[in-house]
Amino acid sequence: MPELDWEALIDANANKAYCFAMGLCGNEDDAKELVQEAFAKAMDRIGTHDPAMPFEAWFLTVLKHLYLDGTKKYEKRHGQSLDMPINESGLTVADGIADDREMSLLERLERQENTKLVRRAMRALTPDARAVLLMIDLEGLGYEQAAAVMGCPLNTLRSRIVRARAALKERLLALEVTL
Repeated sequence: MPELDWEALIDANANKAYCFAMGLCGNEDDAKELVQEAFAKAMDRIGTHDPAMPFEAWFLTVLKHLYLDGTKKYEKRHGQSLDMPINESGLTVADGIADDREMSLLERLERQENTKLVRRAMRALTPDARAVLLMIDLEGLGYEQAAAVMGCPLNTLRSRIVRARAALKERLLALEVTL
């Protein structure tokens, strides 16, 4: 296998890797550390990289797996059994977890009212805005699929989803919806 120019690969992928790591970790220090670990692991495991796959995609997969593995290890070390007593009365962690069935009547009514207000805000949107929000945010369709359904270019769909989300947010704020 030919020798890789790691400096060029790092330069080309560091910003995207950092942004991805920030999204996963939620803080700068952990994100920087994760990116460094991912580059070190990539250097060790470069033999597993399929040259038919773009390096960036392979590298981000390495980074994601490192993050998930680290999360699992942390949870094992710092996790708490749901059966562990939390006080002298014998109550366990599981006993302290709220049960949805125990939600107070007031909370249920508030949630129902908010649902009505969200539906009202959605009805106030244009049909295209409503359709694109429903397809992407509620149904989970990919942008390419939604663009095909809407019969528009991908970039047009991206513009529509940004405008639709902004319009929905504006209407929800006007209705004072708290979610």
